[in-house]
Amino acid sequence: MAKLTAKKMQVYLNKLEAQGNDLSAITINFRADRDSDVLQANVVEEDLFDSETNKVLESIVLISDTREV
Repeated sequence: MAKLTAKKMQVYLNKLEAQGNDLSAITINFRADRDSDVLQANVVEEDLFDSETNKVLESIVLISDTREV
């Protein structure tokens, strides 16, 4: 299965906006699979950086529970 990239998400969101949707009114949810419970994503943050230089962002993460652990 192909990975979702930030670019693919951007293209999808641009398409939704071009269809007349107000992106500021659309919430982001997450499911581990189609049968799992929905979790509302409350924050998007930088996740992992490259192992060589620790400067190139390689992933972002959606977070549901924003309380500090």
